[in-house]
Amino acid sequence: MADFICLGGLRIDYLITADGRTASGVHGGNAAFAAVGARLWTRAGQVGILAKNGPTFPLDWLAALARHGIDTGCVIPVAESVEQRTFFSHRPDGNRSEANPADHYRALGMALPAGLQGYNQPSSDAQEAIYRALRIDGAEVAADCWPGCAFHCSPADWETTSSCIAAARRTGVPQISLDPGLWMGRRSLADLAPVLRQCDAFLPSEAEARLLFGRQMTRQEMMRRLSTQGPPTIVLKLGAAGSLIYQREIDRFTHVSPAPARVVDVTGAGDAFCGAFAVGLHATGDPVIAAQWGAVSASFVVEGFGALYALETATEKQRAVRLVRVEEGTNKETG
Repeated sequence: MADFICLGGLRIDYLITADGRTASGVHGGNAAFAAVGARLWTRAGQVGILAKNGPTFPLDWLAALARHGIDTGCVIPVAESVEQRTFFSHRPDGNRSEANPADHYRALGMALPAGLQGYNQPSSDAQEAIYRALRIDGAEVAADCWPGCAFHCSPADWETTSSCIAAARRTGVPQISLDPGLWMGRRSLADLAPVLRQCDAFLPSEAEARLLFGRQMTRQEMMRRLSTQGPPTIVLKLGAAGSLIYQREIDRFTHVSPAPARVVDVTGAGDAFCGAFAVGLHATGDPVIAAQWGAVSASFVVEGFGALYALETATEKQRAVRLVRVEEGTNKETG
């Protein structure tokens, strides 16, 4: 049994960066990025992935995760063919487009990569059918795949999210964190409440929170509203601006700055932040320190392409130096 489990997806990514660079067929998926973020702060074998995986995902990528100390024993194989490709075109404003990849490559004077032939980004409705084979019911998860320390749920469909969080809580997992998906824009706060009540930390991006609350509320107002539904800690991910942490128990907001990094590709940065946050929160009990750990993990991920880049390049000394820089940029304010 791993101490930390990251639930989510395993994907094959096709990317266009904000400055027009491209990468095709690279190791992706929010479960992989979250596990990498967590692994930077743990020993080999402490972090595992819970995901379903189809036949098109390269088996040597699973082997590479294992070589880097990430447990893949809870990756559930799916025999049927299922879409595991994703396309992201990042924009300078921090947003990204996931549709019409041929148009984006054409704008760069490039042909659509061969690996993206036949790919159509599904609509919100189509996702329910296209990704059904990758859903996970909490009842089907093996007993030894529930972690001893913390369970983190990366963005997934609503059924997987609600089922697995409920099962983790029933099983007695001591800490649960949740990074939401696009269902934030399709459900009311009352709909979310039963899931949020089971979470120790909720980590939406500001854009996701505004899908629920709109443009008028301040960040602090949104975070307090979310916290009333159960989670004692709310973390609002702010992209290049860092993160804002709300601790309900002491009614305190804290801004954590991003770690210094040479940005190449921002794919997976938020997932890596969340994985490291889960480890840091369990290790220290302090969500501000946990967010600082998250900022450091994210900084290594954005410096290259693919989920494993950070584990292949980051050193303990670099991690320590970046953590000091983040600590220096942390700003606490009450109320």
